[in-house]
Amino acid sequence: MAPRRGGDEDGVVVGAVARDGAAGRAGLRPGDRITAINGESISDFRDIVARVSGHPGETLSFDYTRDGVTHSVRIPVAADKDGDKLVGRIQAGPIKKLPDDMVMQIELSPGAALSRAAQEAWSMTALQGRLFWRMVLGQFSMKNLNGPLSIAEYAGDSAEAGVASFMGFLVLISLSLGFLNLLPIPILDGGQIVFQLVEWLKGSPLSERAQAFGQQVGIALLILLMGVALFNDIARQLS
Repeated sequence: MAPRRGGDEDGVVVGAVARDGAAGRAGLRPGDRITAINGESISDFRDIVARVSGHPGETLSFDYTRDGVTHSVRIPVAADKDGDKLVGRIQAGPIKKLPDDMVMQIELSPGAALSRAAQEAWSMTALQGRLFWRMVLGQFSMKNLNGPLSIAEYAGDSAEAGVASFMGFLVLISLSLGFLNLLPIPILDGGQIVFQLVEWLKGSPLSERAQAFGQQVGIALLILLMGVALFNDIARQLS
C-alpha cells in the first residue's frame, strides 16, 4: 500500500496523441503533462483510463502543463463499443520505450553511484511524504492509494518491461514500505518512536492502559488505510 508515483512531478506525461482523436482535436500534444481531470489529481496513466473509460459521450475538463505553463481544456470523450458496453476514449497513450538516441548513459564510480542512489532514494521518499501530507490535508485524492491488486499489476508490467524496470519497481515498493513503517501510528516503528519520545519528555514510562489504547488506535488506522487501498483496487477493476 503506497501512494502512486508517476514521475518526479505531479501528473502524467502523454506519449502519443491521435490527431483525429478527441484529445488531438482539443489541442493536446505529446509531451503535455496531464495533472487533473475534472479537478481530481492524476498520478498514473491508469487514472486517466479509469476516469475516461467510465464517461463515454461526456465532456471532461483536463488540466495539463506544457513548457511550464498550466492550461485547461474540455475534451468530449468518444464512445466506443467494447462488447456489450460503451467505453470512453480520448485516443491518447502513455510514453513508450525511448529511442536509443534519446537515452543518456552516465558512468559513475562505486562511491558516486552510492551517493547518487542515496540522493534518489531520499528524493523518492520525500515525494511520498509530500503526497501523503497532501492526502491528509485533502489536497490529494485518497484514490491515489494502491493496494495489493494494483501492486501486483505494476509488478507484472515492470517485469515485462525488463530487469531494470522491475528492479526500479522493487526499490519503490521497499521505500514505500519503509515510509509507511515510519508513520507515527502505534504498533508501527514510527509509533514506537513517538511513545519513546513521550516517555522521554514525561520522564516516566507510559501506563500499560495508554499503550494498549494506542495500539488499538493504530490497528484501527491500519485497517482503515488498507480498506481504502483495497476499495480503490476493486473500484479500478470494476470501472
